[in-house]
Amino acid sequence: MAEAERARELDPLSLIAGSLEAQFFFYAGREDEAVARVEKTLEIEPDYWVAHNLLGRIFTRQGRYGEAFAEFGKAKELSGGSAEPITQLGYALAKAGRRGQARATLEELKSLSANNYVPAYDYAMIHNGLGEKEEALKYLEMSLQGREVQLTFIKIDGRWDGLRADPRFQDVLRHVGLTP
Repeated sequence: MAEAERARELDPLSLIAGSLEAQFFFYAGREDEAVARVEKTLEIEPDYWVAHNLLGRIFTRQGRYGEAFAEFGKAKELSGGSAEPITQLGYALAKAGRRGQARATLEELKSLSANNYVPAYDYAMIHNGLGEKEEALKYLEMSLQGREVQLTFIKIDGRWDGLRADPRFQDVLRHVGLTP
């Protein structure tokens, strides 16, 4: 947190520094501060998709699904074809009980993967939201094999809480180096 704050202080107009600080607040459960940092980032650049994506994640955790869907829609439109907003939208749709629409995001990722790299982690996240433990773990193991950067935050991302006790999940954590 201190390093993120320092980075932002050194370059107050850095969009990524502001967004990363907001993400760290989010992971620390300090949602009000996360929203405030995202809003400041969006004041600098209203079309910064990473900030819209993070705002959608915050709204999802708060159960404010309509607002989350809107933010993910903006992020998707502005991202230039990134799979990330599609993934986050899929997870939010699943948590909101819109299973059919969540499954449609899995299909959208599959279509996108014909021309772009789509991390296995993205599929794992949506399956996790759908409560499909075996599929989520299968894709997490593929993500581990692919050394995907998304695994960096898996230990502190509360969306994985339902899988933490599973030995396969614990094995992923060990291989990433997040447990002894």
